[in-house]
Amino acid sequence: MKKNIKIYLLIMFLSISIISSCSKEKTVEKMDFQNLLEKHEISSLVEFNGSVYAGGLEGVFKIDPKDLSYEKLNLGDIFLVKDLLVYNKELYIGHEEGIKVYKDGEYRDILNRSSEVEDIRVNDLYVDTGGDLWVGTYGGILRLKEGNWKSLTVDDGLMDDTVFLIIEDGLGGIIFGHYASSNSGLSYLKNEKWKYFNTENGLPHNYITDGIRIGNKLYITTGFYDVGGVAVFNITNDGIEHERNIIKEWGDFGSKARSIGYREDELWIGTEYNGLSIIKSGNIYNFNEENGLVNNEVKSILFRKDGKVWLGTRSGVSVMEADKLFN
Repeated sequence: MKKNIKIYLLIMFLSISIISSCSKEKTVEKMDFQNLLEKHEISSLVEFNGSVYAGGLEGVFKIDPKDLSYEKLNLGDIFLVKDLLVYNKELYIGHEEGIKVYKDGEYRDILNRSSEVEDIRVNDLYVDTGGDLWVGTYGGILRLKEGNWKSLTVDDGLMDDTVFLIIEDGLGGIIFGHYASSNSGLSYLKNEKWKYFNTENGLPHNYITDGIRIGNKLYITTGFYDVGGVAVFNITNDGIEHERNIIKEWGDFGSKARSIGYREDELWIGTEYNGLSIIKSGNIYNFNEENGLVNNEVKSILFRKDGKVWLGTRSGVSVMEADKLFN
């Protein structure tokens, strides 16, 4: 009997040892991210006149890409910058109370409280192939044509008046992505005809966060809280057609995709809670705070010609040579 007890205790000890060894945390490789503007929420990054400009909750910062030193632009009373756009050698700044146009230390307003429009709270800026400026707001679309603002709302065919994405399909159509309405999704206008997409005809989620066109493909990021994914569309002369979805658990906190970028056949997905995920040659590479990223919510992705990638996050900017992420 004592012999059996000894054997039993030995088996239990070996079992506990095996379980303990299997449950050890994996070593997480630290990457060479350079982090700056920590504790500053950054929503948009652009390159303008050799500098990088970062827009976010507290305004716009001008960053020297050589030494990462920065200064805050003096733009008057401004906060909650949602989008930055470079056009005609000027920097367009879309924020909570309109649009400022900046160049050589000076700025002017082209949209503010005195503008006679439905809504001035800017979510997205886009310039079409004809040179017209489109603005996504909480009150529909604004289009600046020949110096005058024209509006487009649900009364004109939009699914919803909250617009977070505007992008052309390259063949005469234009896509509007909505957010904050469970019944919306994508509104698509071509040849004065509307077409709509939501979860009932393909989208992984009805909340649209970002999008990019790559050749004859359109990639739309979607999600809310821990659910979402990337919708892939084919672009044809007849319009856009939903092809498939990329729905992955980017990490421990779900599949919501927040931003998107493209580089050398690599699809870069900024997520809401899981950091950065890169789809390359059928593999997925994930990077988060444990790897040195400044914050796990990646809201903007910028590639520079020097080979570095800039990531705007909920709490600062992370910079790194893109190729080193795969070494």
